[in-house]
Amino acid sequence: CAASRQAACGATCIPIPWLCDGEQQCPDGTDEQCGEAGYKCCSVPSVCGAKKVQCPGTHHCIPHWELCDRHQDCEDGWDEEGCPQQPCLPGQWQCRNRVCIVAEWKCNGIDDCGDSSDEDVCAPCPPGMVRCDEGKCILESLMCNDEDDCLDGTDEPSTCGELHVAAGHCPCGRGWGEAQSIPCHVTPPMFCSARVDIRSGDLYWLAFLHLSCPRTHVPCRDGTECVAQEYMCDGEKDCADGSDEDGCAQLCNTPGRSHSSYPCGLGTCLNASLVCNSRHDCADGSDEGGNCSVPCQRSCAHLCYPSPQGPRCWCDPGYRLAEDGLSCMDIDECVGQGEGACTQTCLNAPGSYSCGCLPGYLLEPNSHVCKLTGPEPMLLVAVQSEVLSYGLRSGREEVLLATDKDRVVFSLDYDLVERKVFWMDLATESIRWQDFDLGKKGTLVKGVRSDCLAVDWLGRNLYWTDGAAGQVLATRLGAAWRGIPEYTVVMDGDLDQPHSLVLQPLAGLLYWSEVGSHPRLMEATMDGSQRHVLLAQGLGWPTALALDLPTWRIFWLDEKLGSVGSARLDGTSVKVLQLSWVRSPFAAAVCEGQLYWSERKAWSVQRVDKASGKNRTVLVKRHGQPHGLQVPTWGSPKPCCTSSAGTPTLHSPAV
Repeated sequence: CAASRQAACGATCIPIPWLCDGEQQCPDGTDEQCGEAGYKCCSVPSVCGAKKVQCPGTHHCIPHWELCDRHQDCEDGWDEEGCPQQPCLPGQWQCRNRVCIVAEWKCNGIDDCGDSSDEDVCAPCPPGMVRCDEGKCILESLMCNDEDDCLDGTDEPSTCGELHVAAGHCPCGRGWGEAQSIPCHVTPPMFCSARVDIRSGDLYWLAFLHLSCPRTHVPCRDGTECVAQEYMCDGEKDCADGSDEDGCAQLCNTPGRSHSSYPCGLGTCLNASLVCNSRHDCADGSDEGGNCSVPCQRSCAHLCYPSPQGPRCWCDPGYRLAEDGLSCMDIDECVGQGEGACTQTCLNAPGSYSCGCLPGYLLEPNSHVCKLTGPEPMLLVAVQSEVLSYGLRSGREEVLLATDKDRVVFSLDYDLVERKVFWMDLATESIRWQDFDLGKKGTLVKGVRSDCLAVDWLGRNLYWTDGAAGQVLATRLGAAWRGIPEYTVVMDGDLDQPHSLVLQPLAGLLYWSEVGSHPRLMEATMDGSQRHVLLAQGLGWPTALALDLPTWRIFWLDEKLGSVGSARLDGTSVKVLQLSWVRSPFAAAVCEGQLYWSERKAWSVQRVDKASGKNRTVLVKRHGQPHGLQVPTWGSPKPCCTSSAGTPTLHSPAV
């Protein structure tokens, strides 16, 4: 190992910064141990902190992004030792850290290099974004969120503490108190929020006439953010000021809503059966006294309960009180709760509802979630030069495929019939494959560039998008490299930077996203005919697509808007959730009520509930950017979470 830059890790070497970083890299864990067998992590002084690296033998600290940047920052040049020297291939551009990327990715607003050198020489950041000191653009809303979104931490200056104290107390404009010396950008405001300037770190006030929220969202009281309508009065504080849960007690007995619940004076709801029971169940005692002794003599359709305000009618669970305050109406949970009621099929009944599952699934004991039967579903994800499997039940990780260290496994997909994984190799501009059963591997086609590839396991074709050329192409899965590229251009001409691609083989359809000047979601048959626009409104950069056929919906993650969206496959019933942790999504998959995606900037694979966007969990986090991601079903020629419905009539290209 290079003594100044690397440390022994079993039979291999790891970079010095990986020692004592809280993540085990060596099989025996010696890189994280304290004692003679390890590297004495317990005694390593944290001179530089988490944001920087210490030059050996000195107290000089440099940011991680200054490693291998072709500039000697440590006095002895340690930060430039052992850096990769290989030149880039034609059509590629070499980053400051010597990583090679596709030339067209330069100045696309995305940090593809990892050190932002492909963006720091470009035009100003898009509206709503700010540039870090090291060059990359981040959403302005990521400032002061207690996470280092800039590699150098410039988005978390010391003045962030002042920001949190100042939140909600605008010093300027009409109705907000006397103006102070802190500048306000617009007057008179309806909303006003404190911000921190990313360059100077100074606190300033941003005042604006109204907060613009998508039609599916509502503004929080302080005007600093929007939350989904589904999050209002759901028992969880999603607004930073908690205003999405304020005033919810008035909904307890509102006609037109459900409810056998009573509003306590402090804003909580109490089961109606506990009212006037001679015990103070509300914290303020508002459930007792008053007219509790007045007998129920109203002609209630279901139940009559006493209350401090006099007798009231209440409804059984599954019903809501009608406008007349006496009769009860059935609640259609399948419509009212949408995907939150059932993960697959929903059947309404008077006073209740039931969930069902498609063949190959089993309803969980909670009677809401459908789980796959058979072997444990596995998530495949490409991280730098490796393909990992992650057990969605056990959480067990395993390296299934490892290529040369100087290669990057980009987009990938899995052939359910022959149990092969196909991936795009950027270094050699080729699509390669490996058989998991026999260990065989080979090259399908060379001389191609692909943003995303997808396997048609039924028609035995492989499709891919070429955003730079504006094309969708295909070749036979059984093709063998004979020195001449053999593929068909399926669609060409009027595609505006096609990016993500997903297939529905049983119906002979393909869906793709376009991220050019007019972003949209498209659908066509597999021969490229019968093209039509699925969605063209409310999109920024839809960089990751996933199909959820049990609910007949398509999901997308939007990098520019920081959102997760979904729609029915006919383009209706559009639902969008703004999620702050959606920053640089590359690929996505849906399975068993969960949405999974790879985050390049956070170097992680994450998941959320597909219906609500809540319960975010980081599943995989490694040293390296994750790219392609899939959730196949092992040993079965059916994709995870897809329906057996549809016609098997395909329109495949003859290649």
